[in-house]
Amino acid sequence: MKRISILFILIALMSFGCGKDNVKPSEDSLLATEAFKNINILKEAYEGKSRRILQDRIAPHIASGILKDLYFDSAELDLSPRMVKIQETDLVVNINWKGLWQFPDETRLENRGVADLIFDRKSMKLLEIKGDNPFSIPSLESR
Repeated sequence: MKRISILFILIALMSFGCGKDNVKPSEDSLLATEAFKNINILKEAYEGKSRRILQDRIAPHIASGILKDLYFDSAELDLSPRMVKIQETDLVVNINWKGLWQFPDETRLENRGVADLIFDRKSMKLLEIKGDNPFSIPSLESR
């Protein structure tokens, strides 16, 4: 009986002693979280046709192509990050995406793809899109 009591006391002491430390997230974890937030901001800005936010958060050579294609009535994007590669000067976020675009003449276009979104590590500005651009309206011929 004494052994069982001592065992329960040891288990109780060990359980109270564990799990109280606050673990700070790593720098890599914070960078990945910031990239995910930025992707969500870009998605919402695109769906809401917010030219100012898109211009501020995307490199000019990419932003110009995206801004000229904001002629849809509405758009719905589902961007699902799969993997983040943290490099010396940038972050590469691999995403799966699908999109739906609605136009004034009742035309609906759907598309899906895979892309690497490349962000500047310091500014979190979108520098490049490799693969299928989620911010590009599919053509009628690709249906």
